[in-house]
Amino acid sequence: MGEVASPRRVAVIPAHDEAAHVAAVVTRALPHVDAVLLIDDGSRDDTGALAARAGATVLRLDPNRGKGAALAYGCDRARAMGAREIVTLDADGEHFPEEIPSLLAALADADVVLGHRAVYRSGARRAANALALFWFRLLDPAVLDTICGFRAFRADALAAVQNDSGGFVYEHEVILRAVAAGLRIASVPVSTTPSTRSHVTAREMLRANNHFDRRVLALLGSLPLPLWRRALLGAGCAAGLAVGVPAAWALGNGRRA
Repeated sequence: MGEVASPRRVAVIPAHDEAAHVAAVVTRALPHVDAVLLIDDGSRDDTGALAARAGATVLRLDPNRGKGAALAYGCDRARAMGAREIVTLDADGEHFPEEIPSLLAALADADVVLGHRAVYRSGARRAANALALFWFRLLDPAVLDTICGFRAFRADALAAVQNDSGGFVYEHEVILRAVAAGLRIASVPVSTTPSTRSHVTAREMLRANNHFDRRVLALLGSLPLPLWRRALLGAGCAAGLAVGVPAAWALGNGRRA
């Protein structure tokens, strides 16, 4: 399918080996946007062909570059197409494309809209999510979910938040850059069909948390926050690195052993 001339609203969907779900996601997203841009991130199955058949404009990355790179590439291409509003969602069917209008509507009073889920994994994963959320809410109380991929952006705000971080570090970095740039953030509740397994490994979670701690410390003096919040963030991030760096090193060495 060819690109729509100057679409106002574009859905960007990164996908890797999602042949089982991608056509349905594209079909359900199309009624709510002017174009769907599917980034086929080095898939080894028919993801790209099925998405194109369902009506998406398909762009291929080869070899696989990871979700962060696919999202950044897709958002840049959507802007180049002339999009004024961009929504991102996952290709695995976890998100409900029928809720795209809710995220786009929130852009009337925000530059970046984050989907937030009511259901989280249990146990250690839930505890880690809650801890990360505490620190992000010190940055901006509007942040209610740090890694949900269902998001919306004003195209003119993307330049401030784009980054080349990989994995779900990309999604953390988007929030950090939005706060540093003084952008308006909003959260909208979204429904999910949780996967039975996480696509995020413990090593990637540590990498993301360590990245967050380093970046906050680097930006601390310039963040538009009250002094008490900056002080608490600084102490918390320093403590986080004291634990997280050795843990990441131990986990990495354990994998090589």
